[in-house]
Amino acid sequence: MASSGAMVLAMMGLLAALVCPAAAAATEFISMPTDNVGDHSYGVHATVCPNLENIVRDKVADARRNDISVVAGLLRIFFHDCFPNGCDASLLLEPSHLYSSEQDLPQNKGLHEGALQLIQRIRDAVREAKCTDVSCADITMLATRDALMMSGAPRYDVHLGRKDSKRPASFAEVGRFLPARDAKIRDLIQVFDSRGFNKGDLVALSGAHTIGKATCPSLEFRTGEPAWFVKAIKENCPRSGDKKHILDVTTPDVFDNKYYGNLLVGLGVLGTDMELLQHQETRFFVENWAKDEHLGWFHGHFAAAMKKMADLPVDPNGEYRDNCFRPKLVRNLTADGFVASA
Repeated sequence: MASSGAMVLAMMGLLAALVCPAAAAATEFISMPTDNVGDHSYGVHATVCPNLENIVRDKVADARRNDISVVAGLLRIFFHDCFPNGCDASLLLEPSHLYSSEQDLPQNKGLHEGALQLIQRIRDAVREAKCTDVSCADITMLATRDALMMSGAPRYDVHLGRKDSKRPASFAEVGRFLPARDAKIRDLIQVFDSRGFNKGDLVALSGAHTIGKATCPSLEFRTGEPAWFVKAIKENCPRSGDKKHILDVTTPDVFDNKYYGNLLVGLGVLGTDMELLQHQETRFFVENWAKDEHLGWFHGHFAAAMKKMADLPVDPNGEYRDNCFRPKLVRNLTADGFVASA
């Protein structure tokens, strides 16, 4: 049964729909929690790995103390892995002689190396605790949630029990579902709608840009006003090299609603961020969440959208990787047939 808190958030969405036609046009406001999604459920590891969440939380806390940027790094990995093809850790796979890596796509360039290594360190610690049937996908999901909570985001429960994919998703598939850096609002709405996310979800998940940095090439398509700001961020962020620019110029390390306020005064760093103001319904959420003093509505919708993304369907024919960056068993087609190698 849904919690009373979730019911309150749902009523908030209903009230907004009644008072604002733009809000009413959104497909849904809050995704109500369910007990099971496919083969995934809450507490699935409670018996076989009772310390899983403690292990993840401790490792994330240590990493965050040493490098606050790991929070946004985990979040980007989570979104870019889950949104195109479900949370199956396919993004983590490094290139091999059999396939290219999803990390080679332009949208996936510049993944946070510290966040990638943190996921593997957690995997090693979980294995040392004799927890073999825990996937890198579940670890990534838990690590992202805990890192966000430590930075001020709301807690949300996630279904666990998924497996890791045995190979990356196709470039065509990933490229179709990850928004391009020059995407316009109609493109963003279409891409999110194709994965079952409404306009409120789009704006809520974009709110994750309240933390972290963008690679400099991502700023190429930021044009318009205020001209002084666009000029300043581009001068501070040359297109070449590995330099990055903070996404929230007000409170870059805190998960709050300042990102939305920045957009309203033209201080959005990415062109896709500023596009949220170009549609009546998405602008409605930006304006209201910018003045959401207690963050209840924004936090509720963000948590629901993150949970919805975590529950996107995955291929059940996966495995539990020991090394998050390589499949457990690779079959190499040679002149003599298939040869198995670890």
